[in-house]
Amino acid sequence: MSFWSNFMNNRPNEWEKKVKNDFSDKNISDFFWDTHYGKINPFSKTKVALKKTESQHLDQIRWKFTSERLINKRILNRLSDGVNSINLKEIKFEKSIFNNVMIDIIENHITLNSSWSINEIDLWSNWAFSVKTGTLRMNPFENIFQNYNEKSLISQLETYTYFINSIKNLNLKCLFVPVKKLNQNSSFEIALLGAHLNELIEFHKKNNIEIPKKIIIEVSLDNRYIESVAKIIAIRSVINKIIQVHQLDVIIQIEVSVDKMIFKEKKIDFRLMSITNIAMCSLLGGANSFELSDNLIKSNDAYWRKILVNIPLILKEESYLTNQMYKGAHIIENLSLMIAQKGWEKFKEIESQNGLIELCKTPLIFNYVQ
Repeated sequence: MSFWSNFMNNRPNEWEKKVKNDFSDKNISDFFWDTHYGKINPFSKTKVALKKTESQHLDQIRWKFTSERLINKRILNRLSDGVNSINLKEIKFEKSIFNNVMIDIIENHITLNSSWSINEIDLWSNWAFSVKTGTLRMNPFENIFQNYNEKSLISQLETYTYFINSIKNLNLKCLFVPVKKLNQNSSFEIALLGAHLNELIEFHKKNNIEIPKKIIIEVSLDNRYIESVAKIIAIRSVINKIIQVHQLDVIIQIEVSVDKMIFKEKKIDFRLMSITNIAMCSLLGGANSFELSDNLIKSNDAYWRKILVNIPLILKEESYLTNQMYKGAHIIENLSLMIAQKGWEKFKEIESQNGLIELCKTPLIFNYVQ
């Protein structure tokens, strides 16, 4: 039996008629939602729909580690709490990191720094030779928005070339694109994401480097519930268009984290509600991974870390939320389409100016990142 089988199937004009009857002193336009992307009629289905993709599932609940302090103990504790994935962000290799860690049954994601030495990169590449799941990742365009420096970029790209060619375990190769968080609307973020990915694909092609079979998109979300769901859907749509242009056969994985900027001076109850909200957005939007970390909670008490892990676990295992449930929610469908369309327009604008790197050499980049 369908989840929606107990609900009546009403047409948009029937909804509008009911609203007019119930609110005789108002017009339908009074109920429109005025957004950054245009006005949305909540009662009307969009005439143009985003291309449907296969159902996406939140398979990974991940913990991010950014400090080497007691890292083995902290990894074991978080795995005991229930996470099934770890992300070591710019932590240099030591054998002791994985003492008693059953790496064959978890997802191991290792983010390397493009300023590291060849020896430091080799240590991780050699370790990962027989690892079954996860990714080795590096962003060669790190800091390109904040402070463009051609010499630094050339050095980062050289390191990246060595890194991607050094990975012998093909299952762990990926194109890694973190979405730059902006204070503007989501379409600008998606435009920069698209330009970043396109630049990375072109770099691989130009230098005859094999393009990995996985694209990893890392995005942070805030408390804007409906827009966050729509944003994930729009990201997948735009990325699909780019890989179709390049005729690539790849897997797209979207990883969601909590935007820590929403936690300034906020107490524990606000933090927990926000994490719950964003975890729900991840499930409904079709993200593949939800990331937690120590900086989400201001406490050294292990109890609260257990609570953090339980939030997405319970939502995933007991709430039955899926990314198919937004279908028929006209506001989300309309907003997803609007964000994707405007993001695509801005992406094409960047490409018409010879791409992201060339744009970063000029003051015009501030039209997109401020």
